[in-house]
Amino acid sequence: MKGFNTKSRWNKLLRTGAWGKERGEFHKKILKYLPKNKEITVLDIGCAVGHGTIELAKKLKKAKFEACDFSNDGIKKAKGLYGKKIKFFVHDVYKDKLKKKYDYILIIETLEHLKNPKKIVKKYLKSCKILLVSVPYKEKELWKEHINRFDESSFRDFKELIKRVIFRKPGSDMKLILYIFEK
Repeated sequence: MKGFNTKSRWNKLLRTGAWGKERGEFHKKILKYLPKNKEITVLDIGCAVGHGTIELAKKLKKAKFEACDFSNDGIKKAKGLYGKKIKFFVHDVYKDKLKKKYDYILIIETLEHLKNPKKIVKKYLKSCKILLVSVPYKEKELWKEHINRFDESSFRDFKELIKRVIFRKPGSDMKLILYIFEK
């Protein structure tokens, strides 16, 4: 639907910092796919205001977290909420390049909003050792801001894909699929 995935709409949604508080619950579910007690670098792409990222940072004390979103207002709010533990920056997946490489990159409940998800996965695989991507699983009816559907075969042509895991989204009947890519 036109106008739902615009920067101005997401700026408005994220300005207060209330949107996306439930994201932390899913981020907790992916903890088991990140190494504990190891010094790693992690980038969370599409972090909104960082509610999910902070849940990981609280548990993975040795990890260095960075997080980005294309929403200026979301990043401003994230810096105010969690900027002491996480480095936040504005980043547009279509226009911007990363300035460094990471051990892990997370793209959590973001690709369903974006054009050319395979192109985006290819782009970020170049900047990490392991890429974790979660999206809604077999959505029957797309939410108004979702433009892609995903299932087990969505990334089958990627040689880097090593695992798929299906979860129930906390507090919902919706299922999510986690794709794990390794270089």
